[in-house]
Amino acid sequence: MKDEVAVLELSVVAGIVWNEGRILICQRPAGGHMPGFWEFPGGKIEYGENPREALQREICEELGIGVRVGRLHWETRHRYPDRDVYLRFYDCEWESGVAENLGVAEHKWVHPASLGEFDFLPADSQLIESLMNGEETRDSDKEAKNVSEADLSAAYDECMKIVVGHYENFPVASKLLPAKIRPHVAAVYAFARGADDIADTSRPSHERLARLDEWEEKLVLAQKGVAETAVFIALSHTIQQFDLPLQPFLDLLSAFKQDVTVLRYPNYEALLDYCRRSADPVGRIVLMLHGIRDEEAFRASDAICTALQIANHLQDVKEDAERGIIYMPQDEMKRFAVSGDDFLADAASPQLRAFLVFQIKRTKRLFRRGLPLLYRTRGALGRELRAIWRGGVAALDAISRAEWNVCAGSPLLNGRDKALSLLAAFRPVYRLESSVDRHAEEALNRAYCRWFIRASKSNFYLSFFSLPSEKRRAITAVYAYCRMADDIADEPGEISGKKTTLREWKEALDQLGEESPSYPIIGELAWASRKYDLPPEHFRAICDGVAMDLEESRFENLSDLENYCDKVASAVGLACLGIFEAKSEFANDYAVCLGRALQMTNILRDVWEDAEEGRIYIPGSEMEKYGVTVSDLRDKNDTSEVLSLLRSLAHRAHEYYDGANEALRHEKTGNLLPARIMGRIYLRLLSEMEENQFRHMDYRPSLKSREKLLEALRCFLEA
Repeated sequence: MKDEVAVLELSVVAGIVWNEGRILICQRPAGGHMPGFWEFPGGKIEYGENPREALQREICEELGIGVRVGRLHWETRHRYPDRDVYLRFYDCEWESGVAENLGVAEHKWVHPASLGEFDFLPADSQLIESLMNGEETRDSDKEAKNVSEADLSAAYDECMKIVVGHYENFPVASKLLPAKIRPHVAAVYAFARGADDIADTSRPSHERLARLDEWEEKLVLAQKGVAETAVFIALSHTIQQFDLPLQPFLDLLSAFKQDVTVLRYPNYEALLDYCRRSADPVGRIVLMLHGIRDEEAFRASDAICTALQIANHLQDVKEDAERGIIYMPQDEMKRFAVSGDDFLADAASPQLRAFLVFQIKRTKRLFRRGLPLLYRTRGALGRELRAIWRGGVAALDAISRAEWNVCAGSPLLNGRDKALSLLAAFRPVYRLESSVDRHAEEALNRAYCRWFIRASKSNFYLSFFSLPSEKRRAITAVYAYCRMADDIADEPGEISGKKTTLREWKEALDQLGEESPSYPIIGELAWASRKYDLPPEHFRAICDGVAMDLEESRFENLSDLENYCDKVASAVGLACLGIFEAKSEFANDYAVCLGRALQMTNILRDVWEDAEEGRIYIPGSEMEKYGVTVSDLRDKNDTSEVLSLLRSLAHRAHEYYDGANEALRHEKTGNLLPARIMGRIYLRLLSEMEENQFRHMDYRPSLKSREKLLEALRCFLEA
């Protein structure tokens, strides 16, 4: 199994330039590939160039002369250690200018019989021999045949059946295009689909590569008018009708071969290089079918096609992973704590969903870069492009609509998506921009935070509904950041790994000043920080407090416990004061006291479960005071000594609740309504544990939704 990217593939054109019975040859310059060897003038075919145009350009740049390009004389393929070269040689006649050494070491006009006196490139040997002997050189004994109108029509019909028989997020050869163009688009699609299907089969890799090589041979013959099957009969006619360059088709095949040999992509740049060959050529070909060949249009088309490709990868990420291939940047997966196994799970983890949100936001920026092409393109092609563009964006929105749970299956476009994509064909372009602008990115961050909080099933979530929408959005971001830090510490895994992840989560706060942070929670927290001037030091304190959960040392006394509570709980309240518009000293005291009370209630709620896991939050001095050992807690011994210890901690928690209420007397109660709701719910929970004598060894105490709503209503009426 190979993971290396395929060797460099080049498409090169050269000219057998004649003048008064002599042929022009050139010597390769120093510093380049294989310097000192002789060759026929020419060079690499650039993207979008016609081979004949490329040849005229290269000869003019290298030698400063003009030539008339005639028929294709010979073509071949040669493999060097570091590259595969596809060579085409055209018969040419000198037209104008005096040859100069502009891009070559030396040049000569020689008689064909003298060609053997020079050291030519290995790929040219067969051609040199034929020219010296005055023979015609062909790479195949197959000749072009005239195809009847009936056969040609049947071939295009077959291509159209292939289009109809495959699902795509966007229209292909639809009736939005002129009738005379649709068959040609279908031919290009059928060619690409056939190659893609070969690459995606479960056959052994060497068989798939061999079949793709055969597909490439058929392509080369089709360019010369030699074709036997429906797809290539149609494609041959399309290539010749529109004088399409072969390079985009070769790039497609290069990508399909890479699908067989490359199973992982180390970074985004490697993925973009794949998309440059797997998707971008199709867009360029479609533009050329409409007579558009300028670089500005090609660049915008590339952005759209790459975005379409990545959107498809995001939809099918589980299906691809089951086949052993992951079209996701490995370095970014590592940054989001996502592994290959996560794609194969029954449900997507929070980390995987955050990773997908990041990918969707970046892909929407690619769609945004393609908008200039939509603005400049009118008529039928413009309508088709708008529908295609909207279908690709809808694919990303379908993933978000499924709450990024790609593990449940590929999120597909629904009827409404398809209708909106069709409608986009007839709408002005500016009406499409809102789906990919900065506000669309913020909406993704906001949606992720809402999902994350709902999934946590926290007692806090209910209290957020008492706030106006923008404040609710801000406090949701704050709580999501804190909850993620807490989850990092609580999830299974090595302590060292947790510490590293927690440190990275703390360092992510450095992105708060960036325009578009990578993590959706950080992006939403950045918005909240700008809106309400939230001090970042409180969030750093929260991470420091959570890190204390990963240390083996225990708290010696109540002062140590208070310090811990201030970091993991009170800091949350202090961070939220700006949102509540409560920044007095009394509000600070309220946040500190309530944070300690809530955390102490949490400790009492989880005391038995934590002890079983080896986590002891009760200070050693308090345990010693009541004669309680770690074994008593771990073994769930509800002795009088243990119950007395827990009652004393509950009494301490009540003192914190009382301190919070005292501070609240000096502050507007309406401002702190969400915090008061949380306090009431947790105080009710503490009271129920006391009534049950803390004998909740086999269950986790909680309030029913009805009870939480009742407490919230009481707070609301009091406010």
